[in-house]
Amino acid sequence: MSPNPLSRRQVLKTFGLLGGTSLMLGAMDAWELKGAPAGPRPQLRGTQPSTRVLVLGGGISGLIAGHELRKLNYDVRVLEARDWAGGLTWTVQRGDRHTEMDTGERQVCDFDEGHYINAGAWRIPHSDEGIIGYCRELGVELQVFINASDANFFYEENPDLGPLSGQRVRLAEVKADMWGSTTELLAKAMNQGDIDVPLSGDDLERLTQFLVRSGYLDSEDYVYSPPAARRSEGRHDLGALLQSGFWARARSLNQETGGPAPLFQPIGGMQQIAFAFERELGDRLEFNSEVRTVRQGEDDVRVVVRDTRTGEEREEVADYVVCCLPMSILQKIDVNFSPEMAQAVSETGHAAVAKMGLQMARRFWEEDEGIFGGHLWSRSLQLGEFSYPCYDYFAQKGVLLGYYGSSRQAGLDQLPVRGRIEHVLTQASKVHPQMREEFEHAYAVWWEKIEYSEGAYGRGPSDDLLTRLGRADGRLYIGCAGASEDPAWLEGAVHAAWRSVEALHERVMRG
Repeated sequence: MSPNPLSRRQVLKTFGLLGGTSLMLGAMDAWELKGAPAGPRPQLRGTQPSTRVLVLGGGISGLIAGHELRKLNYDVRVLEARDWAGGLTWTVQRGDRHTEMDTGERQVCDFDEGHYINAGAWRIPHSDEGIIGYCRELGVELQVFINASDANFFYEENPDLGPLSGQRVRLAEVKADMWGSTTELLAKAMNQGDIDVPLSGDDLERLTQFLVRSGYLDSEDYVYSPPAARRSEGRHDLGALLQSGFWARARSLNQETGGPAPLFQPIGGMQQIAFAFERELGDRLEFNSEVRTVRQGEDDVRVVVRDTRTGEEREEVADYVVCCLPMSILQKIDVNFSPEMAQAVSETGHAAVAKMGLQMARRFWEEDEGIFGGHLWSRSLQLGEFSYPCYDYFAQKGVLLGYYGSSRQAGLDQLPVRGRIEHVLTQASKVHPQMREEFEHAYAVWWEKIEYSEGAYGRGPSDDLLTRLGRADGRLYIGCAGASEDPAWLEGAVHAAWRSVEALHERVMRG
């Protein structure tokens, strides 16, 4: 045991904490409890072919708003400043490119054909029935997203975390040794009659058998013997495990960020959802259309739009506008909101988040270490979330999510792209020394530096702010995910779009 052994009572109390809150890795403030699901899709009736609606923004919320209004036969168009649809559901693959706003540094993706990184949204909880319903409706095929695996590693360099600091430790080791050590203590205490349990003699015997089997104990002396499935020799000291904090993920049910398994992802990347909406909308979706000003009057709304290819401006006139632009962009556009709505929009914020994909010449994490999906858990490496691809298993090459965290962590936002790549390779090589030898290409997406985004997902608004954003402001409706209770997930975009479309349609039908 450790130099300062815990009493049995303390150990059993700690064992009771194993179902508590898991470690939240990275610097992503929005990775908190998910909000309530969006609920059933509104069942709207009646058509309005003479009513003109402009939807501003071709992210998921704008695409959904345009799709639903099209089905109601509105004269609807969706305006998108980029030359592609999807917003934060950007799947970066070969040939994609962007230029960072502050430095002008340009990247072009050199991944091999078929390989990609989801630069924004990347997983769908099975409880998110709204977005999954659209995948079903539009024929977007899904596959399982592996959010955690017993083969995944912990790695921390903080000496305060005890003798396991500086060692890579598998989740399988933590689970087996924590469960084995605590069941060993409990079984021995029961055998000695030194613990109060309100069970019959037969029940005590059965419970002991359960502890022996589940904790890999010797049936005679109740000593824990690590199982072969633990995948390594030896046994970690219980005190060291408790000091490390790794135990916080060793739970009876696997419930990581996004809710309990299973989670899903579209085959071919998250942007497949946007591509499916694009096919449905056809020429109602207009690219290269940057919104400059929005002016609403008593009878209509006038929107000045700039063609990003030619620089020419034009005026579009509509009866209503559904604004699905990111709040960071909406705050900079000249819109004649009411003072109350202008104040509400100004109070919103976006997460400073970044991602980096790294193509490897060999899937060493599978071949050498038997890792298929899941994440590397480490705070000291300053990688945020480092994750393994959940597609193309056993292929030759693969793209790792080498970084997913705060764009400003370790001063990375101040470094050129090459410097950010060097940071990731240096830190990740402490756990995977194969990184440098197998590295081929990287692509870095720092969302604050991306034109027409200037930030990642929105911060969760307060109930009061959500109520104010959810109201119509004259002829304007705000339908982006940042005006939902769940802005960091696609389901938030669904909910915001549904709320705006339902309110607008009911208003039109009332005359």
